[in-house]
Amino acid sequence: MSKETIKAKAKLVIVDDVDTDQIFHQSLLTIHDPNEIKPHIFGNLEGYKSFGKEDNVGKILLVGKNFGKGSTRQQAVTGFIAHGITAIVGESFGPIYYSNSVNSGLLLVEVPGISEFKVKEDDDLEIDITQSLIINQNNGETIKCVKIPQPVLDIIKAGGLLKLGEIM
Repeated sequence: MSKETIKAKAKLVIVDDVDTDQIFHQSLLTIHDPNEIKPHIFGNLEGYKSFGKEDNVGKILLVGKNFGKGSTRQQAVTGFIAHGITAIVGESFGPIYYSNSVNSGLLLVEVPGISEFKVKEDDDLEIDITQSLIINQNNGETIKCVKIPQPVLDIIKAGGLLKLGEIM
């Protein structure tokens, strides 16, 4: 992330309480190569099993409440990075998942009430980091997001915690 705004198409997986096993199945934990992880993302989530084989590069993923609850499974973060997902927007995130994502350079944006935000698949969205807003460019609707702390933005802008350490 190099700008204070992110513009991308919406990808909708608005399901509550998605755990890391639904994102990346535990039977595949010996896989560590991002390109091999990628086709298995959501392979255990009913209704979204084809996600891993779709082209999602540059999209903003919208999810429900408590996304990423459960284990510290790194593949559940790495897979979205391999897909080229720009950001994940959700009502709330599992705390461990949030930390793993930020430390890996994947932006997570918390938005109370995201399920009421009027957005369709492939709508053009803009995340305004400075104003803490998400704007649907297709219908003009906006929704307030939780302000992203500056240390989190610094890690994301660097491309992850390890890369931030390299430049300091």
